[in-house]
Amino acid sequence: MAKDLKKTTEKIVNRISRIEGQMRGLRLMVEEKKECSQIINQVLAVREAVASLGAEILQESLVCRISEKKKLDEKQIRALIKMQ
Repeated sequence: MAKDLKKTTEKIVNRISRIEGQMRGLRLMVEEKKECSQIINQVLAVREAVASLGAEILQESLVCRISEKKKLDEKQIRALIKMQ
């Protein structure tokens, strides 16, 4: 089980690293005054990546472990679903 948790954690951290790269790219696009449509497309890509990250964390129960007896409240669940 510990091995699975380690793999899942690595997978999540890698996804976060990719999102950080997307954000750096977005900043560079703004600094270089790229076309508005390109910037908006990158913003949408980042938004989708973050929504997918949230869904993956929820699915993998990395943060929301039942064993910790923590539950997401309904507002948090609705926010995650809305992001998708």
